[in-house]
Amino acid sequence: MSGVSREFKIGVIVVISIVVLIMGVNYLKGVNLFEESTSYYAVYENVDGLATANPVIYNGFKIGLVRKIDFAPGGNGNFVVEMNITEDRLKITEGTRAKIISSDLFGSKAIQLELSDSTIFVQPGDTLMSDIEMGLAEAVRKELMPLKNKTDQLIDGVDDILVNLKAVFDDDATKGLPQAFESLERTMKNLEQTSLRLDNTIEENQSTLRSIFTNVESITKNLENNNEALTNVMQNFSTLSDSLVKIDFAATMSKADQALADFAEISEKINNGEGSISLLLNNDSLHNSLVDSNKELQFLLNDLYMNPWRYVHVSIFGKKPKEKYSKKELEQLRELINEEIKE
Repeated sequence: MSGVSREFKIGVIVVISIVVLIMGVNYLKGVNLFEESTSYYAVYENVDGLATANPVIYNGFKIGLVRKIDFAPGGNGNFVVEMNITEDRLKITEGTRAKIISSDLFGSKAIQLELSDSTIFVQPGDTLMSDIEMGLAEAVRKELMPLKNKTDQLIDGVDDILVNLKAVFDDDATKGLPQAFESLERTMKNLEQTSLRLDNTIEENQSTLRSIFTNVESITKNLENNNEALTNVMQNFSTLSDSLVKIDFAATMSKADQALADFAEISEKINNGEGSISLLLNNDSLHNSLVDSNKELQFLLNDLYMNPWRYVHVSIFGKKPKEKYSKKELEQLRELINEEIKE
């Protein structure tokens, strides 16, 4: 060792110091140079404050780090983020999203992996689908935007109201206000007097109103008790209406007109003395004959009752029954006496 120059020793010490410094810096960033990891990539339009050494998590568990952030080739302004995944037991599937989220209330960023339902796994070095979570300020802004719009509309409405009030209270527009207020006051007084009269009327007729309500309640109960009967009546009326609808009123009225015409013709013939019915109505000979026949029939029945032996000859002991005068004979005898008296 005595032959080693001082410059060599200084160079070795410097190299060792640089290696230790690099390892220390990476250690402080959470990067373990001696730990195996797998690199995956994601492309973002906006990294939203994401920095190297920010954690990569899955369901709240840290599985790696953000190793590098750089502009994407082509100069389109996108960013390529390299992620080192140290957890080899997690199998990343196709369609997995690398979503930038806020890991705490202070705005620290992290990448959260959201695995898909695919059964096909990605290979190391593949590019995952990217996504970004809405920040707290943006979320608050999104929630407050409808309130801001409504507030603007309310302010516009208040401005319109103030403009209208100003137009109402201008000199030219307020000339008729005193008369309008007086008319309104008179209207209110009339309404108050009408209300008082109505109260007095109700108080004076309270018993009558009570009786009316009692009657209405009784009618309601009767209707309720006879609901079934009313239903039958309505059904019968409906059936009758259906039957009336089916009737051919035109044909019926035509037949009725024809019948009235025939009856008028018959009446005219009777009045003119044509036909047997006319003779019966206009000549009383048949009536007189019927009256005489009835009278003769009554006399015959009376004689049969008074002297049955004249018509039925039945003799048990050979004795001739005593004859009695019938009503006809008495009537004939009365007529003869009356004629003798007149002579």
